[in-house]
Amino acid sequence: MRNLLRVLAVTALSVPALIGLAGVAQAQDKFKLGMAVGGNTCCEWMKAQGDVARALAEKNGWDYVELSNNNDPATALKNAQIFVQEGVDAVIQFNGQAASNPAISAVMKQANIPIVTYDIADPGMYFVGIDNLAAGIAGGEGLGKIIKEKWACNPDLVVSAEGAGAGIVNEWRTGGMRTGLKNICPDIPDAKYVSFESQGDAAVGLPAARDLLAAHPEAKNIAVVGLNDGGVLALINAAEQLGRADGVIGWGQDGAFITGDNVNPHLAGSVFYFLEGYAVYAIKDVIGPIAAGNVPPLKADAGDPASKVQPCPVTAEQAKAVPDMNERVKQLLAAPAGTAEYDLFCPNKG
Repeated sequence: MRNLLRVLAVTALSVPALIGLAGVAQAQDKFKLGMAVGGNTCCEWMKAQGDVARALAEKNGWDYVELSNNNDPATALKNAQIFVQEGVDAVIQFNGQAASNPAISAVMKQANIPIVTYDIADPGMYFVGIDNLAAGIAGGEGLGKIIKEKWACNPDLVVSAEGAGAGIVNEWRTGGMRTGLKNICPDIPDAKYVSFESQGDAAVGLPAARDLLAAHPEAKNIAVVGLNDGGVLALINAAEQLGRADGVIGWGQDGAFITGDNVNPHLAGSVFYFLEGYAVYAIKDVIGPIAAGNVPPLKADAGDPASKVQPCPVTAEQAKAVPDMNERVKQLLAAPAGTAEYDLFCPNKG
């Protein structure tokens, strides 16, 4: 009897432990998604990318871990190491400091963790993002039509707000905008094309933009293209500070500053990427299949991406009909699974 009671007691003590072990196993079997947001304070869409990813992960019943790259390459690499320690099953990132991508890719590969990168390609990462060259050309053509109408294709300057740190992305977007402008206005002399380094940030690029304008004191009619809206605004803001903005017309990329109540009147248009909603593409075409056990072939080339985001060129007037970012996110998360913001909001669908 004593032995029987002892067996029953030991069994009773073991039941919670067994349940606990089962719970741990179940938790470990739950798919865990890591998200590294860009962390540049310039841009609300970077935070929103995490908000959308988190909401979609919750809808799928996944665990979710979010870190910020703080727009710093060392932090981005450290975050990759933290994701490995956290035991995530896949990672999404936006890393505006692309120099650290090869090291991040190596860390993920060693841990056998697939990683999606937004808009800036790396050979070891699934590429999800815009067709940067097509977006650049579309934006340049949009600006070219305005320049042709207003100035008969004869601006005093065409200024490019470069973001060299983005590598090939800058070449495709900013260079593509110059190409698009030339498609409409082919006879603008090469001597009128000048550039400055903006780093894609209006505040960072401001001093260099002022220096460029000071070097061209006679220029009045100035067309501005660039890596993104922020870079273009660096030149516009510099011209405003110097009292020379009357003849400045800019066209941006990414759509980050073309909606809302405070759109700069010299920003004549942009190309919407609907950046905050990229997780729809990443989850539909890469993360979802991985979670289901169907790992897709690695497609790391921006020319042949794992998931392609459609560019949506708009004038500032057309952009007035597009909801601001917070409202877009709200409607996106209420839409059927797999619906992209391009489908919901682009006024110029191809």
